Amino acid sequence: MSFVKRSIARGGLAAVLVGALAGVSACAPTPEPASSPSAAPSTSAPEPYDGPLLFVGGELESFALTPQEVAGLFPGAPPATAITDTLVQYADGGGPDFAPAVCRLLISETSMRSIGARTVPWVDGADAGNSGRQEILQFASEENASARMDDLVSTVESCAQFDAQGPGSFTASVAPDGDGVRAFAGTLELDSSGSPWRAHHAFAAVGNVIVHAWQPAQDGSAFDAEAAALLLRDRAVEAKTALVDELTAQPPVTPTPSEQDPSADWSTWELTPTGVGPLIFGADRAAALAAVPGATAEEFTWTDTAARLVSPDGQSSLILHFTEDGARLSGVTAGIANLDGDVEPNGDLLPAAQGVRIGAPLADAVAAFPDGTFLQIVSSGEDFYQWATREGGVVRFRADRDAADPAAVITGITVEDATLTPPLTVD
Repeated sequence: MSFVKRSIARGGLAAVLVGALAGVSACAPTPEPASSPSAAPSTSAPEPYDGPLLFVGGELESFALTPQEVAGLFPGAPPATAITDTLVQYADGGGPDFAPAVCRLLISETSMRSIGARTVPWVDGADAGNSGRQEILQFASEENASARMDDLVSTVESCAQFDAQGPGSFTASVAPDGDGVRAFAGTLELDSSGSPWRAHHAFAAVGNVIVHAWQPAQDGSAFDAEAAALLLRDRAVEAKTALVDELTAQPPVTPTPSEQDPSADWSTWELTPTGVGPLIFGADRAAALAAVPGATAEEFTWTDTAARLVSPDGQSSLILHFTEDGARLSGVTAGIANLDGDVEPNGDLLPAAQGVRIGAPLADAVAAFPDGTFLQIVSSGEDFYQWATREGGVVRFRADRDAADPAAVITGITVEDATLTPPLTVD
């Protein structure tokens, strides 16, 4: 807005105006005293979030390295590509015996028992053995991730020199802790039964997340372990700050289990991360097996971590999953569970997950449960789409083929409370 000043140069006219204004002022009533403005309502900022640091889904992407950063860390690596929502696990359990045993973690899949992931791959089309990646892994809880990271960090001292049916070493650098983030990196070298192997590794952990980046280094390429550990640490600090800001603005709400009518038709029950129908995760074994009136529990002879529950009419069944000690219910599978006795399921007779039933296209599950992870297990040839809650609940859809195939169909649905499953231990 502009303001224009006009001056009156004629003295007579100015005098007339002044006199007129004086007359008006004399006749005007005395104004009421102005009331003081009311105090503005308090707009103090909310207290910063100080609860558990639990990342989920797309939040994992804030840990990702850029292609330029990958090239700087691993000079011998092929170019990194865009971050993906796919996790590949080999889960073959092979390899030599290690002494100390914890050194096996340096050739093991860090992703085992994770419940969500994002991956930054770099693939050498001419030499698959030169391909590496960064995996950003969501675990069920801070405690699970911390326990795994404790074991990983112990390799720095325990595995400086080790035996794996041949000599091995791990030369590593540990970054100073930063805002609760732990990070380290190093180069693994071993000659197991005459088969030499060399690779660079970098790890970081905060909250329920572990980040693992690695690159084969058979070419003898150099690696600045200190710089790698610091980069992963600093990126994790940034991710933590962003999460705290997000949860300060929008505090998380913990879902509460809701029991459904135990005598209702099973097809009306809902498969949720906290339970199915009257089956609430965390319930003791006896209560879970007796929760459905008229149903028959069929125990397996080879394990006490699973049992089959057959409907009163014998037309359908559910697999109940129990904790490692067999004491508490931890999950339920409808449909194919890759266990003895599986039969072709009828999705119309079984519970659904937000309206998604067995026999539906896998794309329906992706639409109903966005921001999940496509999981491929190479050793067993299994494909899943897995969705997780911030609190460690899981909904896992089994596919009849590669989950990336638009024709993939759901053959089984598993829901579980992954916080009831402890982290893997090193034997």
